[in-house]
Amino acid sequence: MEAYWSENSCFAAPKSYGLAFKAQGSSFFDDFTFMTVDETHGAHRYLTKEEALKTGVVETSEEHGTILRVGDVEHSTAPNAPFKRQSVMLHSNHAWKPSEGMLVVMKYNHVPYGAGVWPAFWLMNSDILWPQGGEFDILEYANDEVSKVTFHTNRNCMLDQHKLGQCMQGKPTGGPGPSNCNTDYSKNRLGCRPRQVQRSGEWFAKNPGVMAAAWDADGVTVYHIPNAEIPADLSSDTPKPETWGRFVLAYVPLDRHSCADIAKPQEIVLNIALCGDWAGGAWLRSSAALRTGYTIGCTADISNPAGDCCSKFVTSNTHDVNGYMKHRAYFSIDYMKVFTPADILSAPPLESATFKRGGVPLRG
Repeated sequence: MEAYWSENSCFAAPKSYGLAFKAQGSSFFDDFTFMTVDETHGAHRYLTKEEALKTGVVETSEEHGTILRVGDVEHSTAPNAPFKRQSVMLHSNHAWKPSEGMLVVMKYNHVPYGAGVWPAFWLMNSDILWPQGGEFDILEYANDEVSKVTFHTNRNCMLDQHKLGQCMQGKPTGGPGPSNCNTDYSKNRLGCRPRQVQRSGEWFAKNPGVMAAAWDADGVTVYHIPNAEIPADLSSDTPKPETWGRFVLAYVPLDRHSCADIAKPQEIVLNIALCGDWAGGAWLRSSAALRTGYTIGCTADISNPAGDCCSKFVTSNTHDVNGYMKHRAYFSIDYMKVFTPADILSAPPLESATFKRGGVPLRG
């Protein structure tokens, strides 16, 4: 494989990595906190760990790996409960410093996709108010849209467009997104999103393999490696991402001046949202959503679940919709790992702020 970094100073810089964290098999959930607060106004209710295990929304074993799925429609007298399905959001109990270098890896067999489905595999800091400590979306999409690798922060931090153009030359990318990572949704500042290889959730679901993000002082590189091509260095826990150039989906080179010390320790987040701000808000623009037939007698209005087209679809307790969710809206994961430079492996791991607060989100 090409040594992209040594030839072009592109993508992940060479490092000697060692295994710092592993979630796999029957102990997968031991180092994760189950968050129950929904901040995206969705048609889901995030369960506690006990609820999720009892209902089968999550399960894990040595033989079959780990499953996170969308569960049943809620039966409750709570407000809007008839318009909620069970789901989960996991936050890692540990966090890692991007400034020191980190490589996050998820080997999967299936990822969620479909109308009304909004899954995400991402990194964030929870020590300070979002988005001050940074958020990086490795895999995130809704309905039938393509995944959007994006970085969010609270100040003007720019992509290095020259380096981006040089390094992604020849790759089949879509058009560029915003180049300023400053994020304020009320002002339509959506974070920075470089031109990147575009793949839908259905494509990822049907092409299992490894999703990985290498983060160092120069920025972040995101990879998708098909199962049949997983390199021996990764399988042996001695990864060399500087040799994975042909698997690059997205490169986020951060300007060293405007982005200095921009990201605080990052924890891993994995969740499946339904409808809400993105999947619900974009419902009437989605061909997958239009094919459901849930466009007549309803609107795209997440403030009114009883009249919201997306919420009505995903919580329709019918054989067809339940089957649709069962066969599409789930993660199947072999493992999740974090690698850090070998010379800092002996340092005690950082606890994530989410874990230290007992799963309570930080409020302004």
